[in-house]
Amino acid sequence: MNSFQSLQIERRSIAGSIQPDLLSPKLNSRKLPIAHRSGSATSLILSCIALAVLVVGGLLAYFYFNNGSRKEIIDPILATIERGDFISQVLDQGEVQSSENVEIRCEVRARNGATTVLTAVREASLVEAGDFLVQLDSTSFEKELEEQNIAMANAETSVIQAESTLASAKATLREYVEGTFEQEKLTMQNEIKAAEGNITTAQQRRQQAKDTFAHSVKLQGKGFITGQALQAAKFDLNKAEIELDQANNEKKLAEKKLDVLENITKDKNLIQLNADIKAAQVKLDSDLKARDVEKTKLEEIELMVSKCRIVVPEGVSGQVNYARESSRGREEWELEEGAAVRENQVLIRLPNPDKMEVKALVNEQSITRIEPGLACTVRVDALNNERLTGVVTRVNQYAESNRYMSSSIRKYGVYVKIFDPPKSLKPGMNASVTIQVQYEPDVLLAPIQSVYAVQEQKFCLVKSGDQWETREIQSSGDNSQQVYVKSGLEEGEVLVMNPGAYKHLMDLPEAAIDSKLELPPEQVAQAKEAAKTSKQTAAPGGPSAIQLPASGAALMAEKDSDGDGKLSKTEVGMPVSRFFERVDADSDGFLSQAETDAVFKMMKDRPKRGGGGAGKQPPRGGPGGQTS
Repeated sequence: MNSFQSLQIERRSIAGSIQPDLLSPKLNSRKLPIAHRSGSATSLILSCIALAVLVVGGLLAYFYFNNGSRKEIIDPILATIERGDFISQVLDQGEVQSSENVEIRCEVRARNGATTVLTAVREASLVEAGDFLVQLDSTSFEKELEEQNIAMANAETSVIQAESTLASAKATLREYVEGTFEQEKLTMQNEIKAAEGNITTAQQRRQQAKDTFAHSVKLQGKGFITGQALQAAKFDLNKAEIELDQANNEKKLAEKKLDVLENITKDKNLIQLNADIKAAQVKLDSDLKARDVEKTKLEEIELMVSKCRIVVPEGVSGQVNYARESSRGREEWELEEGAAVRENQVLIRLPNPDKMEVKALVNEQSITRIEPGLACTVRVDALNNERLTGVVTRVNQYAESNRYMSSSIRKYGVYVKIFDPPKSLKPGMNASVTIQVQYEPDVLLAPIQSVYAVQEQKFCLVKSGDQWETREIQSSGDNSQQVYVKSGLEEGEVLVMNPGAYKHLMDLPEAAIDSKLELPPEQVAQAKEAAKTSKQTAAPGGPSAIQLPASGAALMAEKDSDGDGKLSKTEVGMPVSRFFERVDADSDGFLSQAETDAVFKMMKDRPKRGGGGAGKQPPRGGPGGQTS
């Protein structure tokens, strides 16, 4: 073995036997366990190792004691503020529909509340004015029509008889006034004339008898006649007196009869005859009204029979779209053969393909930024996301009902008119709507990651040479990528992309600490008084009385978001919706003005029925409604 190989063996032996604690400043005071000691070579190796240990230790000590004075090195991701066009958008899903739908409704008023569909035109068919749409069952109406025709004939007969009775009563009056009365009057006048003639005759006969009796007295005194002859002459005189009295009485009787006829009998008969005319007139009027009622029923039944066959109205055309009704997320009714339909229920919609729109549901966080007139882009899934343009036409003031949705986020309906809709666009298609809520050309834009907010203030960390400067900014909108900077920055300045990681370099204000809220004393007093009033009007054990508008009209004005003059169940919302079916008298799915008045009265009366008066039983759970 030569000297070089011996040196290598000794080096490996030394390296394998060195312990970790040998690399310390006390190296010279300890002996190294060396397997093989070979004079000067071993000493040389140990000297080299000791020197190396001292150098390494010195370097470590240098860096350790000089680390505090070394300048911090930071190397954040930077971005440069630039000018450009700022665009802020709201993206949400929606459903395509026509803004101008002709709704074909059931106009049949069935006696049992519903009628049955016999046949219907095929859905998606193109129809024009006069084309067949739906045939409803008219069997019950046809049977009613036969019965009503008989009732109509009987009513017509009654009218004819009443007219005849009235005409006869009028003729009787005329007969009496112009005939019977005049005849009786003339008869009385003739009797008076006859009595006057009899009086004249009786007076002449009395005068003759008187003259004869006077002459007989003279003759009997001279003895020319006997006493018996004188008695006969006296008898004739008495008879003539009686006949004159009878003639006078006959005249008086005739005059009295004429007076009674003219002043009593005539009035009595006129009253009776006029009463007969009035009674006949009343009977005729009653029979005419009865006939009109029967005629109205007949016309209504005939109309119902005609309404059982539904055709496209004049001036209307389009593509047939069956009406469907759903509840609790599942479909409950659709137009088909055998389906039961009620009056005023929508059966078919004929959308205008030239006036299409999208109803999008926008989250409450974004709805305040949307208003009519904003530009939109629409992409329809079924049209391979073809890009269509549109404009916001209407924003609902009330949120959509989410009773059957688990999410607590409210959504509002936004209607977007589509410009130049393609013929292939159909109602019911899913679409995504992008609404451009803000556009500012050539403005300062900063990455949204470069802005750090402290309560209501916004800050950026600006790199200026080797310095870092905290800069407060004023912004006027942001999107998912950029912030529109109004002031605080200049074009070309360099910003730190994540300033929150370098807050120790930023000069930030301290967050404001909440302090006591001071309220006007009069407002506090009013609130306490309102609370007392609320407790007084609350049902025992229940919540305070529901605050309602002042009237049904106010309720309509407040809740009618689409301005159609009626309220859907979605529009009225809680708590009115819980009374919806009870006041929807015509079951058309909407509340009219009269029906809103009814629900208004029902809800106003509801607290009174909840108890609180003498003799009322407290709610279950003991006094005050609290459970034991």
